[in-house]
Amino acid sequence: MKSVWYERTGQARQVLQLGDLDAPVPRSGEVLVRLIASGVNPSDVKARGGIRGGNSALPFPLVVPHSDGAGVIVEPASGSERFSPGDRVWVANGQWQRPMGTATEYITIDERLVFPLPASTSFAVGAALGIPALTACHAATGFGDLTGRVALVSGGAGTVGRLAIQFAKHAGAFVVASVRDDADAKDVLDAGADRWVRYQSPTFTEDVLHATDGRRIDHAIEVEFGANVDHLADLLADRATIVAFGSTRVPEPTIPFYKLLFTGVRLEFLLVYLLSHQERQAAADKISALLARGGLDVRIDRELPLEECATAHELVEAGTRRGAVILRIP
Repeated sequence: MKSVWYERTGQARQVLQLGDLDAPVPRSGEVLVRLIASGVNPSDVKARGGIRGGNSALPFPLVVPHSDGAGVIVEPASGSERFSPGDRVWVANGQWQRPMGTATEYITIDERLVFPLPASTSFAVGAALGIPALTACHAATGFGDLTGRVALVSGGAGTVGRLAIQFAKHAGAFVVASVRDDADAKDVLDAGADRWVRYQSPTFTEDVLHATDGRRIDHAIEVEFGANVDHLADLLADRATIVAFGSTRVPEPTIPFYKLLFTGVRLEFLLVYLLSHQERQAAADKISALLARGGLDVRIDRELPLEECATAHELVEAGTRRGAVILRIP
């Protein structure tokens, strides 16, 4: 089967290889999926570059990258009635703690990490769901009812942020999103945000309170926790929730403990790979329901053939994309 892999970490063009590998055979509880598209995420390129979690070691002798993908069922799990041959599906956690990801023609994977893809949804969109959509959906809806509450989404024009805006709005929240510039502002309004603020503003706290007409934040979805926690401490309502899924700019933050303590803040760290099967399924059901009725806008920046995997990694590393980068699999 046509595949991309690496046997050492480093720059994309130096370590990624294209060739043929043996097709996998499913074990008990696994399905065999013929992949049509593979999604490229920041965590995938960090792992290939040897900088994910500060660990440069290669976890397996050979790694086929990427966690997200979409395709059709070839062989359902033995004894299971969840899927039939030919069913359209999307997959998650393809390359989490295992060597064989989605940059290949076939994958065997635990059927609990595979979800139906509506007929109206393209395989490219399906391949963009795993890490971004599951993170966004669980961050927005997995920690209590948002009806009538105020949500702040940091980095709202980012891939996860833009999806989180949509899930929070569908959950009934008043959504404020932080942005970099006017182009980002248009993006978050198009996604359904009620208001936007510039995250580099010297009066950020005042800007947010102006945007909410003085209401404090009940639920914060945070992509840069370390850089923004001081602002959050000044903005949060009593018993508010912070869901943090990133802190790249300040990886070892100082937390204003007593400010957060005396508002009773709940702080949740979200790593999408560690969702329980129940949490993942609940988010996947919400994602599928919105997709089926055309209520979820998943933006694709670029589609490239599998042999241009290195280019796809470079696009993600550059940080200028506006949406998912997808590989088409022959």
